[in-house]
Amino acid sequence: MQINVVLLAAGKGTRYQAATQNNLGCENIKQLTDINGQPMIVDRINQLKPLLSDPLIDHIYTALGANKNVIRSIIPKDIIIIDSLEWAKGMGNTLAESVRSIQAQSSHVLVALADQALLTTDHYQALVDASKKQPNKIIATLCGTRLIAPVIFPQRFFPLLTKLSGDKGAAKLLQDHALLKDAITCNKALFDIDTPADAEQIRHHLSREN
Repeated sequence: MQINVVLLAAGKGTRYQAATQNNLGCENIKQLTDINGQPMIVDRINQLKPLLSDPLIDHIYTALGANKNVIRSIIPKDIIIIDSLEWAKGMGNTLAESVRSIQAQSSHVLVALADQALLTTDHYQALVDASKKQPNKIIATLCGTRLIAPVIFPQRFFPLLTKLSGDKGAAKLLQDHALLKDAITCNKALFDIDTPADAEQIRHHLSREN
């Protein structure tokens, strides 16, 4: 069993940019918004990196697209960057490209999103532990009645993942294979960042936790 992690961070963040259109430079790049005193994408990487102590976790990859040259400069050197050529077509295209890039050296792929800023290492590790027990099943995150990322896909689903396109990501795939999946409940996964107001709400939440 060999699990590789893919952090999807290729989107333009259109709603975030629209709300910060009068700002200059990096201030309107969503992946660089401040979370825990560091750029959001770095905060996500720092929550994922402890997984590397698990012998079944091989590498952490991050898929970049919009503003990739700026974002690339702050990515830790031990994180492998996947350049998404089709990021503008939607998350599905970026995920398909990412899986094609790493499928030869993976038995499973853990797909994480850069803007789920409340998730901790514990939840990612819980998904990994569940995948070890049920290696043939999709292990998703459950929020209420919704199955969402982060999610671990076993190799049998790679052919479907590599055909994804558009903005839906893997949502339909999760729905279509109800009998072949399990889930870990985590309501914090519902909170993502689309606007500066979302980021401020998450910063406030984190400050209360600390």
